[in-house]
Amino acid sequence: MVRYPSGHKEKTREQIVSAAARAFREEGVAGVSVPELMGRAGLTHGGFYAHFRSKDHLVAEACRCALRESSARLIETARKAPREKRLAAFIGAYASPAHRDDPGAGCVLPALTAELGRHAAPEVRAAFTESFNESIATLARALPEDAGADRTDRALALMSGLAGAVMLARAVDDPALSDRILAASRDVFTAAFTGEQG
Repeated sequence: MVRYPSGHKEKTREQIVSAAARAFREEGVAGVSVPELMGRAGLTHGGFYAHFRSKDHLVAEACRCALRESSARLIETARKAPREKRLAAFIGAYASPAHRDDPGAGCVLPALTAELGRHAAPEVRAAFTESFNESIATLARALPEDAGADRTDRALALMSGLAGAVMLARAVDDPALSDRILAASRDVFTAAFTGEQG
């Protein structure tokens, strides 16, 4: 019997979740099988059920992981900017060609929202909703006070608009139009939410 060091199972599980989070953002949930996911994590298919009761269980965990990872990356980008420019930096990073062109490392919202809305199990949607609410709460705290406007509502509108812009920019087959969608969104959202010109 092989003895593994303490924490080996947890580390292996994190490795699977991280590989799945990237794979699902790149190819969709339906586009990647359990054996493929385990191969991406450098593991054999047989070990899957030692960590997850089903693919839906893994998808739920991968959604949590993907939202945490992408939020942390975008927040880190914003933190590099001067305090008064952080929201504009977040908007600029989200509605950027770099984000559009790297769905595997990007936000789960434009990558998976449509698929999850159509086909996801209740367990997956619950995990997605919980993580989404956490992300919105973080974004709402970063928004400036605006008399008469609820910050959570404004965060919901901003996130919905940014995710939609990236989704559309990825979907069109005209590179100039794709760039224009992103640029227009950056300009409009920056002006609307920070008062600055994009």
